[in-house]
Amino acid sequence: MLQVITIDGVSGSGKSSTAKLLAKQLGFCHLDTGAMYRTHTLMAIRSGLKPDQYDELGRLAEKLDFSFSDAKELMVNGKPLPSEIRSPEISSHVSEYCKPHEVRKVMALQQRKLGLSKPCVAEGRDMATVVFPDARWKFYMTARPEVRAQRRVKELELAGHSVKYEEILRNLGERDDKDSNREHAPLKKAENAVEIDTSDLTMDQQVSTIANLVRSAP
Repeated sequence: MLQVITIDGVSGSGKSSTAKLLAKQLGFCHLDTGAMYRTHTLMAIRSGLKPDQYDELGRLAEKLDFSFSDAKELMVNGKPLPSEIRSPEISSHVSEYCKPHEVRKVMALQQRKLGLSKPCVAEGRDMATVVFPDARWKFYMTARPEVRAQRRVKELELAGHSVKYEEILRNLGERDDKDSNREHAPLKKAENAVEIDTSDLTMDQQVSTIANLVRSAP
């Protein structure tokens, strides 16, 4: 069975932080697929592309070569991922730029290649349902909307961005709706995934909950 731990779930549920810490604890690579889509969105905006230019967006995705560094960090075209991918602007546009089948097909192939190259913790929205249906361990993370918004505000403020709670809460709701209702690879829980509500869990508890389940699995 594929040595991949999938962590899917809604935005702001703690997927990225949990996956990063879990990967470090287990000695796995961290496959941050959200960062891959954010990188694509940033490059698309820089290139002047629009969300409805499906063919052009697909060709752009083909030019992005993702790999793991010796330090098990995700890279694009041999370089570290740009810090700008975490900005509120990219967050508000990533769903519309990355919903086309032309983009997701290319990205899924890249993600699959990365997952086959080394044991990894893959986090995103369609890891267990589309990219790694044969993964050994599958988890789905969720949390109350207000908790997710508070976490995202704190994260962005620490990164130096000035944001409003109401705006972030609205943005999260819009992303949930777009991701859950898109035609290709919508956000949904895999039938055999373990669901974890992180609303009242600390980061250490989130990581230890999954780590314990992974270690105790046959």
